[in-house]
Amino acid sequence: MKIIHIVGHSNSGKTTFIHQLLDRMTPMFPEKIGVIKHLGHHNYEMESGKDTTTHYEHGAYYVAGVDSDKAMVAIHNNEFSAVLDLFSDSGMEYAIIEGFKDEGFKKIVKGDLKIKNCIMHDPTVDEVIESLHKFDDYFTMQGIIKELKNKTNMTHAGAVLSFNGIVREYTKEEKTEYMDFDNYKKVDQIIRDIEDEVKNTRGILGVKFHHNKGRLYAGDDVTYLVIISTHRQEAFSAMMKAIDRLKSELHDIGKELAE
Repeated sequence: MKIIHIVGHSNSGKTTFIHQLLDRMTPMFPEKIGVIKHLGHHNYEMESGKDTTTHYEHGAYYVAGVDSDKAMVAIHNNEFSAVLDLFSDSGMEYAIIEGFKDEGFKKIVKGDLKIKNCIMHDPTVDEVIESLHKFDDYFTMQGIIKELKNKTNMTHAGAVLSFNGIVREYTKEEKTEYMDFDNYKKVDQIIRDIEDEVKNTRGILGVKFHHNKGRLYAGDDVTYLVIISTHRQEAFSAMMKAIDRLKSELHDIGKELAE
């Protein structure tokens, strides 16, 4: 899922620009775009006394109201990452974010706001669409599976195999607090090389690998690997080879990649 992060001062035109972007992008990526808006101090009001409101007030973690043309969901969690996870899990390929300027994603800036990670300043919609590849990725395992299944010819598929690697806290008596993967280009190149090798394996129909970067602490997700194959044996064999390469070429030297 690509993160298109748009920030700016109040009344800088963020919302209008997002509407223009949606008008162009939704026909290109139907049902694959979500928007997250930071409401600031303007809390969203749930209508008093309604069933969905009272269910929420009584502690239901998710509450959904479904009518003739839409569904509205309230969640007992306002963490930004939780909403991103929900978007990715549901198969969104683009998340347009308005506000949340302290988040570290690459940004589009509207107006005269001075901020880090700005890669486009007052662009046109066409310029953004031409530069979608420049924006940050955000994935969950379920999101990768859905995206890969959507892009793979599944007529001969017999297996979808996934692997989620995490930072192991203890290896026998040795404790690992974190691993550093700060050389982004090297990480990406190794992942692409392994991915290409698997793609060229007989019986493999689709491959999508993702590796998180930066400092990852014990328990954090490191990798999401997904393979679609005609038979399960081909998927298991290819996955084991990919994991072995990943470990020897990247994870065994994880602390040496910080530059």
